[in-house]
Amino acid sequence: MDYAIQVHGALGVTDDTILAAYYRHERAARIYDGADEVHKSRLARRILKPYRENR
Repeated sequence: MDYAIQVHGALGVTDDTILAAYYRHERAARIYDGADEVHKSRLARRILKPYRENR
């Protein structure tokens, strides 16, 4: 998305294109979805849990 806005220049951040609305939605999703590192950490714990229990 960032690349699309960069290609369109200033027009990419105006309401003349759909890109600005997409960017606003994506930006909010980055915040409320949480960090990718948190997801990776939780997934790793879930995957490794059976192996820790069998020690």
